[in-house]
This record gives sequence, C-alpha cells and structure tokens, in this order.
Amino acid sequence: MKSEARREKAIARWLAIGGLVVFGGSGVALANPTQEEFFRSLNQNINSPVDMSKAVPYLLATLGLVILAVLFNQYRQRQSSPRALNHSGKLTRELTRRLSLRSVELRQLKLLAEEQQIEHPLTLILCPSVLGKAIRAPSARVDRVIVKQIVQRLRESLAKPR
Repeated sequence: MKSEARREKAIARWLAIGGLVVFGGSGVALANPTQEEFFRSLNQNINSPVDMSKAVPYLLATLGLVILAVLFNQYRQRQSSPRALNHSGKLTRELTRRLSLRSVELRQLKLLAEEQQIEHPLTLILCPSVLGKAIRAPSARVDRVIVKQIVQRLRESLAKPR
C-alpha cells in the first residue's frame, strides 16, 4: 500500500513538472507597445501565412499530457485481485507426508470421499466424525483393511506429544 501511494505521488509530480515545462514557457512582455506598433504587428500577423510548425510541438505535448492523465486515471481505478494463498494439492502433499500416507491409502480416502459426496478427501482426515460415518456406510469399492490402517495411523499421530 505504501509503495503504491509513493508511485502515485511520483506520477503526480512528473505530471506537474511536465505541465510547468509546457505551459511555463510562455513569457510575459516586459515593455508596453505603442498603439502604432500594435496595429503594425496586427497587420503583419493577419497578412502573413500561418506557420503550423510552431504550434505542432505544443499540440503534441498537450496530447501527451492528456494520454498520461488517462493512463494514470485507469491505473488508479484498477482493482488488484487477491492471490490464492493455499493450494489443495500442496495441503494434500503436506498431510500425506506428515501422516506417512501411501498413495494406495490416499486413493482409498478419495474413494470414501467420493461415495460420501465430500469435495476433498482431507475432510475425512480432519473431521473424525465424517470419517466414521464414511466407514460405517456399506461400500464395495473401498478396501476396509487399508482404511483401518489409516484410522490406526491417525490415532497414533494424535497420541504423540508435540
């Protein structure tokens, strides 16, 4: 947040400096011309052809400032989307490592979770009541011996002092 505020202030400063450079160059005449000099100058300016080459740099600078102002406004209105901090795959790997689960056991947990319409198999590990309900439900696809090993390993990991 602080770096974003600093960046916005720096952009605003550069815009102000650019405006001073472009618009600060117009000088004020120091001497008051006489009426005759004024009319002579006016007549010369009316009769002379228009030289657009002198106005082009000012027009380009003004166009550049408008583009910078539009870009700055879009940058300020931009919303940043928060990044996901956790990933289910990383969490699964961490828990399988901590509980020393084999891939066969994780597959059995996935089958149990699928039969119970549970979104993720780790829910069974983290919530013992859901695991008990899943074990009590009749299922032909789940290997009960492997599930018993998982429950035994969970009991051992809970009994260990930290």
